[in-house]
Amino acid sequence: MKVAAIIPAYNEVRTIEEVVQLALSCSCIDDVIVVDSVSTDETAAVAAEAGARVVSAAIAGKGEAMSAGAAQTEADVLLFLDGDLIGLQEEHLDRLVRAVEQGADMSCGLFDRGPFFNPIFLKFLPILTGERAVRRHLFDSLHDEDAHGYKIEAALNSRCGELGCKRVAFVCPGLWHLTKEKKYRNPVAGFILKNAMLVTAAREYLSYQVRRRSRRRAAARAGS
Repeated sequence: MKVAAIIPAYNEVRTIEEVVQLALSCSCIDDVIVVDSVSTDETAAVAAEAGARVVSAAIAGKGEAMSAGAAQTEADVLLFLDGDLIGLQEEHLDRLVRAVEQGADMSCGLFDRGPFFNPIFLKFLPILTGERAVRRHLFDSLHDEDAHGYKIEAALNSRCGELGCKRVAFVCPGLWHLTKEKKYRNPVAGFILKNAMLVTAAREYLSYQVRRRSRRRAAARAGS
C-alpha cells in the first residue's frame, strides 16, 4: 500500500523544513509532496532544499492545495499534514498510516491540548484537523464543490459518514502548531482569521447536507 504525504503550505518558512524532514525519515511514507499555496515567502525553496517534491497550487486555499497534491500521486493512502506543525513525531505518522492499513478509511490526529481539553475535542466536538490519512477512494469521492478552502475538513467527515466509512481519531501527544496569532504581525488579525476558519468549517456541516440533497434531486430529475 503506497503512502504519499501531502503538505499544503502557505508562508510556512519557519516550520516547513522540520515537517518535511520528519516525513522523509518515516519508513511508512513513500513520497513527500509540498503544495505551495501561493506563498509570498521562501516556503517552496526551503521545502525543496529539505528534500520534498514541491508543486504549486494555481488557486489559494487549503482544499485546492490538497487536491493539487493528490493529483500528483497515485498513492493508495494520502497522508495530509499541515506545514506549521510543532512537536511532530514519527510515531504520530506511523499511527495515522497504520490505522488505515488496519482497516480504517480515514484516521485523524488531533493536537495535544492537555488532559482536560483532549477528551472534549476528541469525543464531543467535530473532528477538525489537518492531520489525516485518507484512502484514495474516499478523497476522490468528494464533489468538487466540497473541496474548497477550509471547509474540506468538515466535508471529508461528512462524506465519510455518508458512505458508512470507518473513521479513527486520536490525540497526538506533544503535537501543536504555530498559531495564527503568532504568524501575523497583528495578533488581532490572526485571531480573527482563526475564528473565521472555525466558523467556515462548522457551517460546512449544514451546507454539505444542503448541497447533497440538491445533487440528489438533480440526479433524480436527470434520471426521470
